[in-house]
Amino acid sequence: MDHNDTRKHPSTPDTDRLVRELLTRERPTLYLGSSQQWGWNDTDPVRKRLLSKLRELVPGLDQGHIPDWKPLDTMTFSPGISILAGVPQSRLEAVLAHLDAERSRGGLVVVLADGDRSHSSCENFDVRDPSRFEALLDRIEKVLKERSVTPWGNTPEGKAHIEHMREKNSPARSDWSWDETKAVNIPEEFRHELAAGLDEHAE
Repeated sequence: MDHNDTRKHPSTPDTDRLVRELLTRERPTLYLGSSQQWGWNDTDPVRKRLLSKLRELVPGLDQGHIPDWKPLDTMTFSPGISILAGVPQSRLEAVLAHLDAERSRGGLVVVLADGDRSHSSCENFDVRDPSRFEALLDRIEKVLKERSVTPWGNTPEGKAHIEHMREKNSPARSDWSWDETKAVNIPEEFRHELAAGLDEHAE
């Protein structure tokens, strides 16, 4: 698959259309990679605040993790809309190829682009300037207040999915949090996963 990567400013989808997609596509999921910018290892308070605000604004938004080592065919991606943030470039290529092979599901992929590459197989939203992401979130908030769009998370199907996820994840994962005392800020659930992997391979 040819992503037509170009060394230029990533293309930006129409903001109003992107807002509608984020709110109305089924099972919206934010997938974080291991990048130190916009990923689960990001310590920047501004970027962490913006990602947290996205989670708060989009009803029914779930959050997943794209590890650097786990085979992609063992992962389940959203059939509606997948938002990728902080996925290292080498891993992102593999993720997009995997999702493109499964595109028969009709899912939309949005990459929060923090580099200078643009991928033709997905929607690229340039977040190198955090103020652009802030403006997108403000637009989502405005649309929600105007009630001009019914978010998928507020539909009967969406509410049922949210309740199912709440029962599935509680109490194992009530929320994601960063431990600022750690040298590497890894969400607690992945810290356990990493520790389990280290124990498994320890001599």
